[in-house]
Amino acid sequence: MKKIVIETLYPEFNNLYGDRGNVLYLKKKLEKSGCEVSVIQTGLFDTPNFINSKTDFLYIGPCQEKQQLIELERLKEIKPALEERINGGAVTFASGNAFELFGEYIELPGGEKTEALGFFPYHAERFSRLRYNDCSVGEFGDMLVTGFKNLLSFSYGELPEPFLKMKKGAGMNKKCGFEGVCKNNFFATYHTGPLLALNPQFSEYIIKLIDSEIEVLPLSYEKQAYEKRIKELL
Repeated sequence: MKKIVIETLYPEFNNLYGDRGNVLYLKKKLEKSGCEVSVIQTGLFDTPNFINSKTDFLYIGPCQEKQQLIELERLKEIKPALEERINGGAVTFASGNAFELFGEYIELPGGEKTEALGFFPYHAERFSRLRYNDCSVGEFGDMLVTGFKNLLSFSYGELPEPFLKMKKGAGMNKKCGFEGVCKNNFFATYHTGPLLALNPQFSEYIIKLIDSEIEVLPLSYEKQAYEKRIKELL
């Protein structure tokens, strides 16, 4: 039996929009496919497991804006380990405003800028209290990926390796047709939802990145729900 380790960072902050369902769904799908799955919940002041031990799937979810900069400072302390993980091709997934943490900086409404991790050449700009919401559909290879957005900021700059080409909804901002990052098995996206549970075909793709020998088995009704959702949105 294959043993898979999933790690989620800072669950005390990253608990919005049902995105913990990404890990719950992935665990259930892996277990149905015959794997033994361990889930590690790494708190804000814990040493992440992936630094010293095997972590097959690392997850970072969305948090409230007032918590985002606190979380960012903790991530800066492990920046070399994160960079090594991404460059090494270990599967990592960031959703919601966690996407912004990997850009160059985050600009607050008053103009104050906070340096981010700087892995990619884009930056975030927060706006007023009026949030942007949409239901989106984007292309990832030959797949359609759907999700939701609830944003108090947009991002600007370059996406040399974007995750999605949008068919419906905004990209990283309203004037951009692309969204997210896909590099070396690192995925970051503004989408929430949770994205993995909403997109079983993409989830199977992720599982094959974790271990290509896993024979992925479907969960009940996930394909029918996905097809219905795509039809309604397009």
